[in-house]
Amino acid sequence: AENGVDLERVIAEVGHIHIAIIDREMPRRDGFDTLRWMARHHPRTLCIMISFDMPPHDVRLALRLGARAVLCKDCRTEEFYKALHAVYTQGYYYNELMDRDLRRSVEDELALRDPDSLWDTLSAREKEVLLLYADPKVTGLQDVADRLHICYDTAETHRPNGCRKLDLHSKAALVHAVKARGWK
Repeated sequence: AENGVDLERVIAEVGHIHIAIIDREMPRRDGFDTLRWMARHHPRTLCIMISFDMPPHDVRLALRLGARAVLCKDCRTEEFYKALHAVYTQGYYYNELMDRDLRRSVEDELALRDPDSLWDTLSAREKEVLLLYADPKVTGLQDVADRLHICYDTAETHRPNGCRKLDLHSKAALVHAVKARGWK
């Protein structure tokens, strides 16, 4: 097929294809739209995205849209055949492009699991509510609301939202985290 729209015609004529090599830069329907179309209409077809220049965010998008491998167009012939074989037999082919993206995803996830990074994602009001709620001198959520001059329902909204973002599931865990991390 010469482009993504032509691929639709070819598949209608020949039936199921096992592996589709999809160029990121195609006229009429680019590679990303073609991946979306393939996932919707031919989910059993394994797709490999190729491009001369594949920035990390495009690699991630291709993988989210269902690409089983991402290759540079100027890759060696051996790598191309190795990718075809791996996709067909194992479902995926991991190369430097995918490995770099997967590493970045894991690093991003680990950074978000860091308690101080999670604390930084809270709004100023969520921080105020949680710090007061964790204070042993504060008698409860109504006391938090009174001290902040907000209604109880507002405090009751911010407390669970903040705890969820911090992945804390009890007041004791919150108190411990505030003391241990020195959050202010």
